[in-house]
Amino acid sequence: MATKKKTFDAVAASRRWRVQTAKRRAQMTPEERREHLRQTTEAFFAKKPARRAAFAHC
Repeated sequence: MATKKKTFDAVAASRRWRVQTAKRRAQMTPEERREHLRQTTEAFFAKKPARRAAFAHC
């Protein structure tokens, strides 16, 4: 079986995201961080992925 050449490095992308996020958070006040976390959490739970919706009746 032939292998494909990797076109996306998930580890490197994750590392870049973490560094960028840490830089943005370092510039925020504690109140701004709490508000950002609240908004992010609300946005995440507003979406209903199929796998979470499948277990909603449990």
